Amino acid sequence: MDFIASYPESGSTWIRLVHAAYHADSVSPSDLMRFDEEEGLVGHLMQYSDADPYYYQSVCPFPIEKTDLYTRVRLRPAAMFVLEREVSLAPAPPLVQSHHLHGRADAFSLWNSQWTDKVVNPVRDPREICCLLYADHSDKSYQETAEFMAEGDARIDGDDTGRTQYFLSTWSNHVEGWLNAEDLSVFSVHYEDLRMHPVDALYDIFEFLEVPELDKTRVREAVEKTQPSALQAAGANHAPPRSPEQPEWSFHSWKAHRWKDDLPADVARKIEEDHGEMMEALGYL
Repeated sequence: MDFIASYPESGSTWIRLVHAAYHADSVSPSDLMRFDEEEGLVGHLMQYSDADPYYYQSVCPFPIEKTDLYTRVRLRPAAMFVLEREVSLAPAPPLVQSHHLHGRADAFSLWNSQWTDKVVNPVRDPREICCLLYADHSDKSYQETAEFMAEGDARIDGDDTGRTQYFLSTWSNHVEGWLNAEDLSVFSVHYEDLRMHPVDALYDIFEFLEVPELDKTRVREAVEKTQPSALQAAGANHAPPRSPEQPEWSFHSWKAHRWKDDLPADVARKIEEDHGEMMEALGYL
């Protein structure tokens, strides 16, 4: 099965939405705004996440919400085979959402080529990500958000339904891990390139995913339907409801170079000091 794996706020929900819109070519922008309702083809394709407790509960003899994080890590391989079975029954091949780093947790590898075919990996300027994380988690300051992005054991918490936590590590470690993932077939793409040249960038992603009979005109139509102007013109005055596996979807996330206006200078400098080597390698410095 195919995944989209990224550090949070890197644009994965939008890529998945364009991917779903491509396969449901008769869908309207108003339909796309309701993707979280799990109705119709778009909603069906957008529901898949490797954090969903359903897959873990399927291979666990006791309530999954009673287990600790590392028990779920041990259950992950079996849970992913359950997810793979579900994906195989989908009306079109979905992109499964993940924010796990490419690495290990408690000595257990989080990824395996037995159930991972291809991985799309969007990356984004960490200063931009800091702004978006701050906007979505008002309990943390900009400084605390930047510190979180530099934590080696950083993770996204699950919830009381048993949703699995995501292991992130630092932004630099997360990005480097996927860029160097030689055991899997990975396509890394800059979010900034996606926004500047969306049709060409999405076409390249779909080509990597081996979408049958790939049509650039359909890619362009799917991109146009998922632009903020099209969604808002369809009657949407705000972003659709959010869910734990779709943390980065909101219209404010589309603004280019938001960090230059919003991010305090000292926080920007901290991020550049913490992640300068990777930022320079990616062309952000």
